[in-house]
Parts: sequence; C-alpha cells; structure tokens
Amino acid sequence: MGLLDLVRITRLTRAATELALLRAGLASGLFAALAEPLSADELAAQLAAPADLCAAALRAAEASGFVTQEGGRYRRAKWVDWLVASSDGEAARALLDQAALSYAPVVDGLPALLHGAARPTWGGEAAAARVASASRLLERRALAALDRVPGVRNARRIIDVGCGEGTLLAAFLSHYRDALGVGVEREPAVAERARRRLTAAQVHRRAEIWVNDILSDQFPAGEWDLALLNQVLQYFDESQREALFARLLRRLSRTGVLAIQLNVVVDGPLARATGMAASAAIFDLFLRSHANLAGLPDPTDLQVRLRDAGFAHVGSVSIVPGGALRYIWASRS
Repeated sequence: MGLLDLVRITRLTRAATELALLRAGLASGLFAALAEPLSADELAAQLAAPADLCAAALRAAEASGFVTQEGGRYRRAKWVDWLVASSDGEAARALLDQAALSYAPVVDGLPALLHGAARPTWGGEAAAARVASASRLLERRALAALDRVPGVRNARRIIDVGCGEGTLLAAFLSHYRDALGVGVEREPAVAERARRRLTAAQVHRRAEIWVNDILSDQFPAGEWDLALLNQVLQYFDESQREALFARLLRRLSRTGVLAIQLNVVVDGPLARATGMAASAAIFDLFLRSHANLAGLPDPTDLQVRLRDAGFAHVGSVSIVPGGALRYIWASRS
C-alpha cells in the first residue's frame, strides 16, 4: 500500500467516525455546554460525566476540528457554533441525522440488494420529518433561484405539492406579500408543523395546508400561477409522472409555470470540488435502493417529458454552483 492509498483509507475512516462523534457531542450536550470556555474537569462536572471519558472526548473533538483549546480550556469551533445556535442549525442537524440514520443503513445493506434481496420501503413520520427539516438548509438559495424562473415574480396563486414543514411556502409568501398559497402534504404530523410554520411567519391568513395525495385525493380548487414540486418527484414513479404533469398543467393559469426542484447527478469540476456531485450520486443510490422511491431523473429527459405533456417552454436554473441542485421549470405559454 502506497502513502496516498493510506491517506485515502484514513480519510474514509475519519469521515465515518467524525460524523458519529459530532452527533454524539450534539446529543450529549457537550457542544451546547461549550458556548463559553471550560476545562475538561469543569465540563465533566457540568455534564455529570466520567472525567477521563470527557477529557478523551474533548481531545478527539479538538483533533477533529469541533472544538478549540487554549490554556487548558475548551470552546466549540465557530462552525459548530453555527450548528448549535444558528437559525439554520436545526436543518443542518437533521441533515447529519439523515446521513447517519437513513443513508448509512441503506448503503450497509447494499451488498444484499446487489445479490437480489428485496428493496425496503421508505417512509414513516421520523424519516419524513428529517427530510422536511433538512430541506430548509438551502431554502434561501432555493428562493433566490426561484426568483430567476420566468413568471415566478408575477405569480400570486401558489400551490406547493409535497410542502413538507412549509418553510419554503412561508418564505415565498413573506417575500411576496400579496400572494396566496396552498401546501399539499401526505404526512399529517408534518402538515401540522407546516401550519405552525405559516402561523409563526404570520402568513397563515393567506395560506392553508391540505393533507392528501395530489393524484388520488381532492385537488384544491382554482387556477394556479405557480406549481412547486420541491424535492418530491422521487415519490412518483415513471408511470405516475405523466398524469402528475398533465393534472398540474390543466390547473395552471394561462401564464402559469411549474417549478421542479431536484438534485442532478453531475460530474463537473465545481460540483466535485464542493462535494455536491458525490452528494447527488449517493442520494440517487439511496432512492433506487427503495421499492417505493424513484431515482433522480435526467434533466434533459425531464424537459422532453414536460414538453410532451403540453408545456410550451422549459428551462433550468441552478440553485448551487455546478448545477447539482436546480429548478427545472416549464411554462404553459
């Protein structure tokens, strides 16, 4: 084994163990306690933890860049400050949980799947809540990208299909103060959090949340200037997408537009450098490893399908540099 091979193996093992260490520090309250500098003994006393174990955890956290140490006193690193205390921290922690509790077990089961084992079914309140919360991490970038989609700035009647916790819908309605919105969500518990989110954003009088399946249940009345599908296309298999696009097209206004947010498997240098290329590829693997989820579509093929469904114009707007996360849009006229 050469030196570079050893470095690669070391990086992989560190990545796995550092994720576990980071989550343990968050769950135990270790990082929360280090808002101000503490010695190992002071921290152990505060947490009522064994002194030797606490000291060892701090050494590992320092070596991993999670905390800094000066004069025998430890404090969490600035980026861990962001993770613990910022407005985006909850979403970032949900993304960490998603990697550990959703992605890792599926990848661990990949050998069996490759040898013919039945693919598991994805779902459940906890998994849905993690996805909904993690989606908030890129919300501001997504909203800025949505602004660049033709017709969106003039949209005043919005339907958000698979709205999750309602954060993007609430942000859109806060941005456009004369817009009206409806969110559609399958999971009742997630839908209830969406209602609370709309209330907290003080836009609840201009919005409502429906708990149903957009294809099989009652469809909200009226025409829509903008239909949003934010990271939900994977919940519709190939046989359902034609019906989904046709149903949304029929209910769009004359100048209405459909905006589909999705990850794209790309291989450009910028996407690789930021890690987005690997993230999209792993997400695609995760999706295809489940019996009730569909893999990420090819964006060019998706645009062809939208044209075939009757949309007049289609296009693409990047959300992150490199295009690994983007909006595919389609307008009625």
